[in-house]
Amino acid sequence: MVMDMRIEQLEYVKEVANCKSLVEAARRLHVTQPCLTNAINSLEDELGVDIFVRSKAGAKLTLAGQEVLKISGLILDQVDELYRLSGKHQSRQEIHLAVAPAVSNSAILEIIEDYRKSMPAAPIYVHETRPEKIFTALTRSNRSIGIFNNSWLSAIDQAEFDIELLYEDKFCVFASCKSPLHGQGSLTIKEVLEHYPVATPICDQDILAGYLNHPKLSLISSGLYNFSDRESLKSMVVSDKAITCLPSSFAYRDLYVENALWAPLKVSDFDAPVNFYMAYPRRKLTHAESTFIECTRAFYKRWEPVV
Repeated sequence: MVMDMRIEQLEYVKEVANCKSLVEAARRLHVTQPCLTNAINSLEDELGVDIFVRSKAGAKLTLAGQEVLKISGLILDQVDELYRLSGKHQSRQEIHLAVAPAVSNSAILEIIEDYRKSMPAAPIYVHETRPEKIFTALTRSNRSIGIFNNSWLSAIDQAEFDIELLYEDKFCVFASCKSPLHGQGSLTIKEVLEHYPVATPICDQDILAGYLNHPKLSLISSGLYNFSDRESLKSMVVSDKAITCLPSSFAYRDLYVENALWAPLKVSDFDAPVNFYMAYPRRKLTHAESTFIECTRAFYKRWEPVV
């Protein structure tokens, strides 16, 4: 007897069983619901059993469906083993990353250098993504790994993704190297804001306003400018027209710092922690994804803050 079942149908069964919903499974698999429904219906017809009971509450495995899921899992594991035997397949596995600007500005180049030692021919796509859009990028596009700061941690579906802390950072006050404040030793944030308005990335405006706007300060008097374009923000600061607050990791391998265009100020009373996390899907990861995740972990284990 010749059977027409496809590997993707078994993957669909596994995802629907995990989600208990055809709608949610279709979203995670990046297929339309009719396509998913037709694939499962076709498999049920071929096997002659009902795999799921559908209702308004979702999709529940039947007794026969539980056996199908068990056998499907074994088959999919064996398929993964076949792929692992293929060095050619592994070397061409591509990955898409959604990374926050602070990571794209600093660590990502060194992580990629390490990754290339293990996967020299594997394509890698780095999508610099504002932190508030990381979750959308992970769930509604082909991005599979995200690195972002904690101000958007609650937006990530922790039932769908594994999330781990990469490093603990802090916001620092960056000013032009032309600024006379660099020669004044330790400053207070009040003294800084008496001289300059604040230019901040739109993605961090809420968290920074919370750190800066306390009873002794008035951002209204000094000004708060929000930028969606990082280069425009840098130009404003370098021209000595504003200061900015960015994670200290921005200083790592930053051309503006290396060329003495801007530098962090020593501000004694500005305590603004920010942590960075990595998110990746709760499924069997590809060899490329696993390798990149390990390279990222290794980088941050040896990470030493610049400021």
